[in-house]
Amino acid sequence: MRRALLLSLPVLAATLLGAFAGSAATSLVRVPRVSELETYRPDIITEIRGSDGSTIARYAIERRILVSRAEIPAVLRQALIATEDKNFFRHGGVDLPRTASALLANLREGRAAQGGSTLTQQLARAVFLNPRKTISRKVNEAFVAFEIERRYSKDQILTMYANQVYFGHGNYGVEAASRYYFGRSVRELRLAEAALLAGIVQRPEDQSPFRNPDLARQRRRTALRRMQEQGDITPEQRGAAEAEPLPTVPHLKETVIGPYFSEEIRRYLERTYGEKDLYRRGLRVESTLDPELQAAADEALGWGLRQLARRKGWRGAARNLRKEGYQDLTAYVDPAWEGARLEPKQVLPGVVVDVGRSGARVRIGSQELPLPPAGYAWTGATDAGKILKRGDLVSVTITKAKDGSLSLGLEQEPVEQGAVLILENSSGAIRAMTGGFDWNSSKFNRAVQAVRQVGSTFKPFVYLAALEAGYTPADTIFDGPLSIVYDPKKPPYSPNNYDGTFHGIVTLRRALESSFNAATVSLSEAVGRGNVIEAARSLGIRQNLQPWPSMALGAFEVTLIEMTAAYSVFANQGLYFTPYLIERITDADGDVLERTMPEAREVANPQSCYQLLQLLKGVCQRGTAARTASLGLPNIAGKTGTTNDFTDGWFVGMTPRYTIGVWVGNDKKTTLGPKADGARTALPLWMRLVESLKERGRIDPAADFDAPPNVVFTAVDYETGLRATPDSPKPILEAFVTGSQPTEEWSARWDEVTRLPWSLQKSFYLPKTGEAPGAAEAPVDPVGTPTPAPVPR
Repeated sequence: MRRALLLSLPVLAATLLGAFAGSAATSLVRVPRVSELETYRPDIITEIRGSDGSTIARYAIERRILVSRAEIPAVLRQALIATEDKNFFRHGGVDLPRTASALLANLREGRAAQGGSTLTQQLARAVFLNPRKTISRKVNEAFVAFEIERRYSKDQILTMYANQVYFGHGNYGVEAASRYYFGRSVRELRLAEAALLAGIVQRPEDQSPFRNPDLARQRRRTALRRMQEQGDITPEQRGAAEAEPLPTVPHLKETVIGPYFSEEIRRYLERTYGEKDLYRRGLRVESTLDPELQAAADEALGWGLRQLARRKGWRGAARNLRKEGYQDLTAYVDPAWEGARLEPKQVLPGVVVDVGRSGARVRIGSQELPLPPAGYAWTGATDAGKILKRGDLVSVTITKAKDGSLSLGLEQEPVEQGAVLILENSSGAIRAMTGGFDWNSSKFNRAVQAVRQVGSTFKPFVYLAALEAGYTPADTIFDGPLSIVYDPKKPPYSPNNYDGTFHGIVTLRRALESSFNAATVSLSEAVGRGNVIEAARSLGIRQNLQPWPSMALGAFEVTLIEMTAAYSVFANQGLYFTPYLIERITDADGDVLERTMPEAREVANPQSCYQLLQLLKGVCQRGTAARTASLGLPNIAGKTGTTNDFTDGWFVGMTPRYTIGVWVGNDKKTTLGPKADGARTALPLWMRLVESLKERGRIDPAADFDAPPNVVFTAVDYETGLRATPDSPKPILEAFVTGSQPTEEWSARWDEVTRLPWSLQKSFYLPKTGEAPGAAEAPVDPVGTPTPAPVPR
């Protein structure tokens, strides 16, 4: 038979060439311009990388990463040639003996049992032609292969082929395939791995080790045998490679780190470069995202919203598998279990497999863990059977005891939403962005898209305007009833304090620390609402601010990113950095397309910002955020905020390195619950995040904010703002611009005044020069009906 085949080769070759010529004569040949290969670039993955160099997101139609010839190891080149085209270096594009042999085999079996295409023909088909099995396509394929061989070297052809060929599961090219199947670059491939890739090229979807391991093992064995026959490996190497296990799970996970952050970049790329370049050009985006900070932000937000959900009481399990037909509870496999490791603080779904008075047992993957009474005590139930049934699918948090054992805490998925943003003060780089509880259930980014009432987080802008107008933190304002006429046809505006009372003469420090509404509105009226708006605008607030009296209390809507960036100015001595997500964008060749160079703009007085920063430190030491003292970080500053009916909870806080903004609320403007102020909703999760960053060494407890020149600290009495004496009951160090320190000393007389009811203190109050007594009560020009004033905290 073999002799007959050899004798028939010339005839078959002549027949084939005649067919080619005949086909050309009948216009079947459509040879494309092969010279286009010199500029041809296949579709490449666009990658977004974090600040640590890791890949946080990929966008592509074909998952491909180009490599050069030098990056493709010899063992893979040998495996591809031995398996797919052993005569690669000896033919001119078409292997005529192999083509003839395949043709005879196909005629004998009456079907396309064998393929005779060379690597060059496969490249021609992949780049220029369609995969349909027709005579005209085969003829064109041969002519294109001849032309490719004429123009390019064998090394160039092999490299183009290695970058083009499909390896299954959406992976094109050897680099993407190597990362997907083995979790390493193609440069690091071992013999068994190279043979597996070369073997499954034939039918990658059918021969995938994840779908058909037996067939994949057989194809790897075939590749190793052919490599030995070619003299590339020894029998011992072949035997060792055949004994190696196959990969069982993909190593290239397609999960996106910081999906809200990554989506903002994707939208920018699509808007700037177009959809084609986004998914095909292979852009490389170096982003500002810090994966470690992002993980901490995600965990803190999830924890905070679940804690809020606990306050609403147990709603019951959302699903029961037994009711859904699962008689064998071990048969259920949750998608969230794939690749999950049981680690403390992790929240996963679990199946209740046993329930008793002393607790329950819950299966997560192949492990069963106890759910003790302490894990569901928040529900108020003392018997697990009162709230759980066998087959319930519930969310649980993994906890670790001192002895190292693991147990569970019952959770309830929240209906509330939230957002977290971390800005680096020194640059404006966004280091973390979480725009909601769950990206998969809601793509709406509440960190940049949601416009919400800010409540008392707006108050620092009032105090900044006052400081820039010449006030000092020790100056006093009267916290008492106000009656401001903003429209003669409507009742006067009369703000109330959160605690339902007034406090009389208070310093600016005390008014801000305790978030007194009436005092803040009085200060806004004294400074001028226009000046307050100008201060907010200078710090980057772009929303529509109207000069209503209630504006001082945050009776308007703004985004979290605007508020966080504005607060960073206080930590930066008046410098504003525009928040940004992208450090640099390059194309697949490494050419820089754009680069972000952070530029600082001085938007506020450095001394005033530093004084305000000291006031906000007081908020965290004695005021509405005093619970932050438990963090052991003396140099943090920030402000809580809440709106009417407790619909929005805020806390924006600063460390010397980061400004971190947190918002909590419902997408529909409904209440978070009774007394659900910012100190109870946003602040706890802010603290959890900061505690996590401290544990990771990302916050230095000894670091402090830099002070600008011409600022001095002077001891004053906390209640009155007067210069402290040895007898002062509450002396504190206050920051002043040089020359603005108080000269009058505290005396026992003032101590008596501060103890008087607020109504009696008014006769002792002397407004700051330039402010007429009772000016806040005078009618003002109508400016429309103001939004109801938010409550403090």
